[in-house]
Amino acid sequence: MTRLAWVPALALACGAQQPVPEDMSVRPGKEAAPEVREAGEGCDVAGATLGGAAWLPGDARLAVIVDLDEPELDAAVARLAAVGARGLPVVASLALTNLGLQLSLIRRQLGRAGLQPRELALVHDRAGAVVWVLRARCDLRDLQRTLARAWGVRGRAVAGGEVAEPPAGHGFPHDVVFLAEDRVALVPAGQATAQRRWLEDRAAPPIQPAGSEVPPGTRLDEIPAAPIRGVVTGTSLLAADVADAPPPVRTIRVTAAALEIDGRP
Repeated sequence: MTRLAWVPALALACGAQQPVPEDMSVRPGKEAAPEVREAGEGCDVAGATLGGAAWLPGDARLAVIVDLDEPELDAAVARLAAVGARGLPVVASLALTNLGLQLSLIRRQLGRAGLQPRELALVHDRAGAVVWVLRARCDLRDLQRTLARAWGVRGRAVAGGEVAEPPAGHGFPHDVVFLAEDRVALVPAGQATAQRRWLEDRAAPPIQPAGSEVPPGTRLDEIPAAPIRGVVTGTSLLAADVADAPPPVRTIRVTAAALEIDGRP
């Protein structure tokens, strides 16, 4: 993602508002049409993978990568909903069991902007905030104009990067955070600045789960390819009794044929 014409440091620190042309925005209270729109010229918005999971913060509570082009995805989602993810923290188990509904909602929103990535990540931060991450190989300004048309969000510069937010009362549920290596995060509305720091600020990386020598992102990359694969940290409020103390980072792999937790069916 090309970072063009960065605003001087003082303006960045103050969060200067970036103007959006009138014809590029959706007026508050007026929903964009749900049909798929074409992205700006020079945007590669289809088939992009996340480029691995090394970017994942070390204290993420849940991180799941979904292969949207995998033919077995629907069957894997159905298996996860039917079987459930017993033995995991309750919040993670509920998120995984309801993954199909969440995917249908977020894919509809992405379709309005013409975004069709191959991989999509669902991430929970340590407070439980839900974050979606994808990759769009695009000139930043082209992508911002595309998202302004589709979602009605308005871009602005913040310290170290750029974000886009819906106007007050607009109803779009996400802020958009533009990350390194062409990654884009959809975060809860009102949390753009905090989530950008969490996802991107490497000056003070978050502490990894107690007892873990391997970052969750590394563990996630080690899981064999599957329609759904992920990692979970934390052991509080487990969804089922477990005989032995679980490892600090749990792994999940779901195919049409099996649900594996920590490498076991």
